[in-house]
Amino acid sequence: MSLKNISQFPDGNSYAHYHPQLDRLVVTNSNGVLKIINVNDPESLPVSIDCLSNVTSVSIHGDKLALTTTEGKLEIVDLATHESLGEKYRTALSLRDLAYINSGNRILCGGDDSKLVVIDLQGDEAATKTIALQDQLLDIAYDHAGELSSVSLSNGSVEIYSVFNEELNLNHTLQNVITRKIHTSMDEVDYAQEHRDELYTTKTEWTKDGRYLLVPGADNAVHVYNRENWNKVRSFPSDGRIVDFKLHGNNLAILTLNVYKVYNFETGKTVHEDDFEFRYEGLPLNIEWHDKTGLFIGSTHGDVLMLKNVISVGGEEGGGGGGGGKSKARAAASLFVDEFDEDEEEEGEGADKVEGDEEGEDLTGDNQREMDDLFERAGPRENGKGKRLYEYLSEEELDLDDFDNSILDDVGGHAQGKNGHSNGLHKKHKASNEARTYSKNTGVTSTRIHPYSPGSTSFANRGDAVDRRYLTMNNIGYAWIVINREPGACNSITVSFFDRSSNSEYHFTAHEKFDLASMNNRCILLGDSTKGLIHYKSHNNAGSSEAWERQVPLVTDEYITSICITNLPSFNTIVVGTNIGYLRFFNQYGVCLNIIKTQPVVALAPASTTSNIFMINQVAANVYSYSIIDINQDNKFIQQNCSIPLKERANRQLIKGIFFSEHNDPCVVGGYDDTVFILSSWREAGNARWVPLLNCHNSITEYGSNENKKNWSCWPLGLVNDSLNCLLLKNGQYPGFPLPLPIEIEMEIPTKVKHEEDGAEEEFVRSVTMGKLLSDSLTHREEEKDDDDGDGDADEDEEAMMERLNQYSMSFDKSLLKMFGESCKESKLNKAFAIAKLIKTDKALIAAAKISERMEYMSLASKIGQLREQLQIEIDSD
Repeated sequence: MSLKNISQFPDGNSYAHYHPQLDRLVVTNSNGVLKIINVNDPESLPVSIDCLSNVTSVSIHGDKLALTTTEGKLEIVDLATHESLGEKYRTALSLRDLAYINSGNRILCGGDDSKLVVIDLQGDEAATKTIALQDQLLDIAYDHAGELSSVSLSNGSVEIYSVFNEELNLNHTLQNVITRKIHTSMDEVDYAQEHRDELYTTKTEWTKDGRYLLVPGADNAVHVYNRENWNKVRSFPSDGRIVDFKLHGNNLAILTLNVYKVYNFETGKTVHEDDFEFRYEGLPLNIEWHDKTGLFIGSTHGDVLMLKNVISVGGEEGGGGGGGGKSKARAAASLFVDEFDEDEEEEGEGADKVEGDEEGEDLTGDNQREMDDLFERAGPRENGKGKRLYEYLSEEELDLDDFDNSILDDVGGHAQGKNGHSNGLHKKHKASNEARTYSKNTGVTSTRIHPYSPGSTSFANRGDAVDRRYLTMNNIGYAWIVINREPGACNSITVSFFDRSSNSEYHFTAHEKFDLASMNNRCILLGDSTKGLIHYKSHNNAGSSEAWERQVPLVTDEYITSICITNLPSFNTIVVGTNIGYLRFFNQYGVCLNIIKTQPVVALAPASTTSNIFMINQVAANVYSYSIIDINQDNKFIQQNCSIPLKERANRQLIKGIFFSEHNDPCVVGGYDDTVFILSSWREAGNARWVPLLNCHNSITEYGSNENKKNWSCWPLGLVNDSLNCLLLKNGQYPGFPLPLPIEIEMEIPTKVKHEEDGAEEEFVRSVTMGKLLSDSLTHREEEKDDDDGDGDADEDEEAMMERLNQYSMSFDKSLLKMFGESCKESKLNKAFAIAKLIKTDKALIAAAKISERMEYMSLASKIGQLREQLQIEIDSD
């Protein structure tokens, strides 16, 4: 180990933070200056940026640094342009901590006014919300994997908030787990004298997979709590009051006033322990990891201590730190064996350098190149220094849309990189060649089928060491996976619900890179498309034996493209479809029941309350069909290989949504035209037809008339009554973090050209359409009953359905009378009479006759009288 003092400030509290993407040390000093330092080049000059003084906390996301002060100010500094972006928030009392959350879209902060403040950075101006706390806020920690934030309070409690949605939810409170603390510093913080009793940490920290929370206890130990049940599962003692601690990979560094200690987090063994001292008798302020083996320690007297080679990579003591001692770590009996027992076969995505760049350009992502250029002033890079963790082609170069869901290679196998690991990358010409495959069973060339689950999205930050995406989303809830590509790390999955009264959010570690999912009220089904794995887990027994995993047999070049599970009260069936058209059926215990050969499967969706399955197949390039299968009738095809209005379009999803209405009619939202289609009359052979219910883009943007909404879009979840349940997206193609609250958009049949047009005609067509759908469902509801449903939970209340049908009938008459009246006003009597002939009730015809008489169109009134007589004859004959 070697020690070096980095002296850039004469005095003041210096907070040290290491920026791994830039390989730069960022030091924020309480005297109002921050510096960006290239520690690998002692001759280079640091970059200095003016900032607010009396800093209490610092948080960095990408090229943005945020800080808080004792004056109650929150400032953001742009590390790329080397200038302050100004104050984003201010309060009367001191702010004590902050944290970037939701991929940097929001900031949490708080302090002495006992409020947790949420700052939304996505708009032109920062919008804030506040949550009242039980006591003063001390510290905030953010769990990227589970979208949770732990908030330390002065009363010794730690509150756990879900920050996934726009509105924060308090999930759990750990009572009396940290030392009580009251800040008295209101201006300059003098840890050496006046405020020395405040120099101990109350912060918490999450493990990368979000499974454990580290909390400093009053007994001078760091305690580990399991998120699954909030039990304390391990402790790491120190020799005095803990000033700070930091977990990096498998190494936990704990800092006291003059000693630092490093533990192996998995085994609990001490890896390294030593004392240290600053010049001028400064006190330690915070500890930060530098790469995998070194540490930085900030101080109260301006200096930063740099400790090199604190642990050895691959050595016996530092076994888990850099992945070198993996086999020994695995052999050791450990409390966390279930967390760290990952699959030996590393995918190695983006871990190796791509060869073949003709101009010798460093093939990094656009974001990395931009940050490299902007930070050139911070000092040159040495060869081999500051090497990026993951070098990858830009999305334009690789066309990553053709390689979604981590399937970057040809189905038959992975390209081998250094040390036999899979590169997960291709040259441009190879990517374009493999974007199209030959479908053996159809004999035609077809586009590659991307594995798809309803509501799934692409990864948010391709190429990053840690990335995430939604696996599925529907009216019930959503599930997302966090992929951690760092050596020795696990992936994690979180399952959450819009209605938390029926189910509670839960989180678990995943060793596979699941890219498919289907969830209902009772369980979630996960799938790994390339490995052919399916994994079943019950919501209410997330940690018990109510879970299983099995391998699906795949032939050469076959991979899973879609999975689903029915939503019946009992005897649920799992359906697994593949790219070459195998359709496999399993019961909810994983027993294979049946296998069918079809066209290549694109998507699967289960009905809301029946045993029907909706399937989309690929017939040829840009040609698709659908089928409806009744599982309870020995997999009978109710509709088979019928045309479906789907079309590929550049930079658009083929399918934005696929689901059943509450009356079990299949619905599809295509990415090409952003329109909700519902299948009508499908229970009658040869009579099914697709009906457009809503053009989402027109509805959201007010037919393009609202300039502020021109880039808005929606993410469909399902139909609720006569409305589309969806997420409103103001920025981006996919739902991000935080997740917007669901809204409902009323159905609007696309008959209008402009937003302000009279809607009588649309109301007429909508009442006819919805009335026919409901009438068809009522007629066939006895046939759709689940034979195994003994308690009748799956049945719709017939009286309520009849009431809604009556409402459609009233809307039908009302809209026709509106159209009739407008035609009379315009003296279009032939049109008015044509509309009158559409009216089906005597009461509405009487109203039309009165309108005619009032406007003195007696001939028209007489014709309407004849219509009434004909209607009465028809009624009598029935």
